[in-house]
Amino acid sequence: MTAKEMKIKTFSLIEEYYPERAELADDQDVIYKINGVINSIMLDLMKYRKIPAKYSCELKENNTSLALSSIPDFYQLNTIPDIEYNVVGNIEIIFNTEDLELPKEITIYYYKYPSLMDLTFEATSTKTKEEVSAEYDESFEIELDLDLQEIMPYGIASDLLKNDMISGYGRYFYERYTELKGLIDSRKTQGMAMISGGIDL
Repeated sequence: MTAKEMKIKTFSLIEEYYPERAELADDQDVIYKINGVINSIMLDLMKYRKIPAKYSCELKENNTSLALSSIPDFYQLNTIPDIEYNVVGNIEIIFNTEDLELPKEITIYYYKYPSLMDLTFEATSTKTKEEVSAEYDESFEIELDLDLQEIMPYGIASDLLKNDMISGYGRYFYERYTELKGLIDSRKTQGMAMISGGIDL
């Protein structure tokens, strides 16, 4: 699902959908907040269905360790096949290369943070800021599992309306979001079987 499709679902849910507008909504406070709120909800839900990824690198005689921060969007280690290793202080991986012929290509299987949305946009010589933002929304793909994407609008709506004390819609959407999260089967992971021995950060 793209960010545009997610915004349409959310704005329709809170009766704020204006398809004729580039921003898809009329409330400027909602328009200003929503990208950041989408990021927060993705970071909340990603823990229920982790996003698998892999990273390849080459071990050499003078380079037998790897900083976790050098792995793109690293969240949690799954496994590294065909080599012994230790994770030190959730900071780096130390590889045991004593019986290996170097250099050696290795593949690290891990779970990643989702790509997050940009929060600000600038006009160009041919497009307004709103048009630039709208094009970005059309191309931005949400990486979470499809089941989680269906839950996201309730979390986004609850955050956007959390200060609405009169209608109570914010509380309703929060309770619905919490209820749906409770039904998630965390044993399902996108396209990858869970392998024991991962390091939980």
